[in-house]
Amino acid sequence: MKINGLKKKALWENIKCCCIKGDVEHTYPLSECKHCKFMECWQSVPKKDFTVNDDIRDKNGKVTKKQTRTIKEITLVRGSFEDVVAWTWSS
Repeated sequence: MKINGLKKKALWENIKCCCIKGDVEHTYPLSECKHCKFMECWQSVPKKDFTVNDDIRDKNGKVTKKQTRTIKEITLVRGSFEDVVAWTWSS
């Protein structure tokens, strides 16, 4: 998998975790911890190729064919802390 927009170390990685381990009320997601939130977003990024099902439509919008494609390259969309906001692939 090729991932465009990778960084050696993103800004969010310098933010310390503010969770209190063992205390459910003070642990992410109940507690607002930016580090854990950004880590969860990073972990949503696929690291291996994956497949998607596409519909091919005619000019009237009717599905004429179905195809399966393997996605081998994605692009990261980053936020102000260089956190992963989304990831996309080309059609």
